[in-house]
Amino acid sequence: MPPLSIRKNPMQLSRLAAFCGIHGKTHGNTKDVYLLEWLGLPEPVDALVHTLRAAQAEARRAGRGFLCLGRLPAHPAPARAAQLSALAASLLAGEAVCLPGLPEPLLSGALQAALDQALNDYRSTHPQASPSMVKNCAVRLLGALADALPALFPTGVLDADCPKCIFLGEPDGTARLFLALLPRLGCDAAAIRPAGDTPIIPGAAVVYGTPAPTFDPAAVLQSLQAPAPRQMPSRQQISTQPAVHLSPRPARTSRIPTDAAAQSDTPSPKPASAPAAQPLDYEALAGFAASVVMLEVLDETGTPRASGSGVLIAPGGIILTNFHVARGGAAYAVHVENCASVFQTDELLKYHPDFDLALLRLPDCPGRPIPLYDGPALRRGQQVVAIGSPLGLFNSVSDGIIAGFRTLDGIDMIQFTAPTSPGSSGGALLDRCGRLIGIVTAGVSGGQNLNLAVSYGIIRQFVHGFVS
Repeated sequence: MPPLSIRKNPMQLSRLAAFCGIHGKTHGNTKDVYLLEWLGLPEPVDALVHTLRAAQAEARRAGRGFLCLGRLPAHPAPARAAQLSALAASLLAGEAVCLPGLPEPLLSGALQAALDQALNDYRSTHPQASPSMVKNCAVRLLGALADALPALFPTGVLDADCPKCIFLGEPDGTARLFLALLPRLGCDAAAIRPAGDTPIIPGAAVVYGTPAPTFDPAAVLQSLQAPAPRQMPSRQQISTQPAVHLSPRPARTSRIPTDAAAQSDTPSPKPASAPAAQPLDYEALAGFAASVVMLEVLDETGTPRASGSGVLIAPGGIILTNFHVARGGAAYAVHVENCASVFQTDELLKYHPDFDLALLRLPDCPGRPIPLYDGPALRRGQQVVAIGSPLGLFNSVSDGIIAGFRTLDGIDMIQFTAPTSPGSSGGALLDRCGRLIGIVTAGVSGGQNLNLAVSYGIIRQFVHGFVS
């Protein structure tokens, strides 16, 4: 199997919660990873602790790797100093090294290459460094990895673990190399530098926060060790469905490959519940996520260039999405909930730029179509649920109400308050009975929860002939 290659920061993330929640996909032997550096705090201290607690709890619940650090040990423990020194000598001699916790086949050889690159970075920034200084740096990196890898890779499988490491405070030189090294192992990493004003992490995407020179990382890290206070969940909180974890697939043999073996071996997702005359509870409505897909727009080389959402709307794998999502794609990667494989299609059946709607077809797509609303006129204040993949957070579910009805350029739109973000476009807007009343299409910048969906009447006109 070819060694792991990475695609760094494929999406622009600016919120800590988005970084904690996003799960980079694996395309063949290529993994999407994120390396961020915050100059200042990304959010107030109380909110920061809450976000980190929630991410830590979710990682533990799902058995995924998650680690928060405030520093690296200055020196290895005496009991293993000799072992690490011997490993460093082997590494510098060009010999293979291994550490426990990395049975993942994609990472075969990746550790050696990542450490070699880190030491080359050290030499380039310290041209006068003696061999003993380089070896000391190697010993610290190996020691940090030996400590971190069991927490970052609890199962030893890259796709299952989706590891994340967050460094709070000002990293020293070795810690900077450590953070830059982790993405080469398929691990997302972020440095939060409360008093930082100049980027120092090689290759990191820089995000600007609020300067906090008196921030105490140790207090936050200590609070993460304490039991979290019990809170009653709010009905308005967004409920995020588990992300799809992809298994490595064979290399592409054509522009739109067919992985028949993978599809036949993959269990079909649990179909969405049939709509009922009476309103469904939110847990039942969340089950309709099995009929909402995440789309990646691929260019001629098969490289993802954008992402959005889509809705299974008719038998035969007919997927409804926005025109602005599908526009410009040579092909589309389709992620279906509870399916390990990534499906692909280049069948763009129909589109309408003014309606901002498009139809794709994915033959034999698992999942059950969501019925289009065919009832009395909707009312302002009516409860709704939105399902989509904001910021790549696969099939997130949020609730709100219909805030109003708008006509923009002659197109009927539903204004609603359920939270959405970039990536939600093309997602489903459902009534409480699980019927499709709109396709999420836009949010009003500068406003709070001012979101728009193309109304079911326009959808019915557009899909005529495809939906009975």
